[in-house]
Amino acid sequence: MGERLLIVSPSAHSLGELANAMVMAAQLPDRPITVMTSAAYADYARGACLSVRELPRGRRAAEVVGRAVAEPDLAAVILADHHLTALERVHFTVADLIGPAPLICVDSLCLGPEGRRLELAISQHSISPQMRHWFPLEVHTETLPGEATLLRPVPVAGGARGGLAFDLYGTTLRPRHGREQTRESLGIAADRTVIVTAMSNWAVRAMTKPHEASPTRDRDEYLRLRTRWLVELAVRLDRRITLVSLGASGDPGTIRPAEGAGRVELVNLPGLAMDEFTDLVAAADLYLCDNLTSGAMARAALLGTPVVALINEAGVWDGSDFVQGWRAEMERVFPHFDFRYLVNPFGWVRELDPLRTDNPYLDAVVRAPAYSLEQQVRICTEALDSAERPARDALVERVCTLPKVPEALERALDPRGPSTADPHHCGQQGRQHVEHR
Repeated sequence: MGERLLIVSPSAHSLGELANAMVMAAQLPDRPITVMTSAAYADYARGACLSVRELPRGRRAAEVVGRAVAEPDLAAVILADHHLTALERVHFTVADLIGPAPLICVDSLCLGPEGRRLELAISQHSISPQMRHWFPLEVHTETLPGEATLLRPVPVAGGARGGLAFDLYGTTLRPRHGREQTRESLGIAADRTVIVTAMSNWAVRAMTKPHEASPTRDRDEYLRLRTRWLVELAVRLDRRITLVSLGASGDPGTIRPAEGAGRVELVNLPGLAMDEFTDLVAAADLYLCDNLTSGAMARAALLGTPVVALINEAGVWDGSDFVQGWRAEMERVFPHFDFRYLVNPFGWVRELDPLRTDNPYLDAVVRAPAYSLEQQVRICTEALDSAERPARDALVERVCTLPKVPEALERALDPRGPSTADPHHCGQQGRQHVEHR
């Protein structure tokens, strides 16, 4: 058996799984590593100086994957993540990854080895054929073969049984530049409060272009309404705020005053390399996103940036004129947009029960109702003004007990081997995640 690792990260729409795989690869400098990923993210992986092969879309994918896993110099094949073979049309199955080398499946959502049924909330009330083509009512994850090993990166995985949890970042998570230098590079004044707002690639696609066509008027309307809400939130926070928007279209790098918002300015950054993103979130005063399971949000939390997840678990609305008017406009543009969710646009409330089990990080993440402006103002104000970092502290305490990437890989390749980690001692190494602010 050889030494090379083959990482297969097939998503064309979700970057988090590939980003985690790249973090793992960076901590294995003595192993040759090949990454197979979609054309959409191939350059992102190449930017980290990885050897990259592009996965074809369509029927050729299974053939290409099958040839790759049969190569004789492989030590292991790593699928990041296994739920993607169900969630996207990747045109190959887990069975196509079985070859002479052991199969390791990354299971960041703690779905486990058994097949799971996942409803996609965005499609439940939609009658659009285009929407249901790209987002079916439900998907079924594959049952994994008995010989496959499950690895669960922390963050965001919890302590559910059935897989090996490990510390994804170790001591590697450090910004390259200080806060002042990063802000200056973006043209943001030092005295401004920087709030980074992220919308998942899945949500951008579902809400604005499920048919993969060119931008439409409704797409522009959706983004306009989303921006209007965020600007209204920033205005009510009553400070000089720069909103940095990630994951939504706009003029890259543009700083402009928000219309009628006085002290609020907007910056659109549609694409960042991993190091650039780390610099940005480390320099921010607050990170907002629409996905409780976001690995990017967890990275921000570990860097010491306050984080707030905007979720719609209970269907809470304000009765103010602004909110009710906004709701009516959004319903016109996107009927039934207010589905329940912990992960936008999939929903996934009960589906995340295994992930939320024994997960002190997710318990500690501050949450705000996605459609209650009053509660968002209160919760964001508290997060901005407080010196406490509950999500970071929960993560640091958790990862102190977990194996790092090299040991996790060794244990996955030889599950019978002993652990060298001391689960009762954190020490200085475990604390090096933090003190960046």
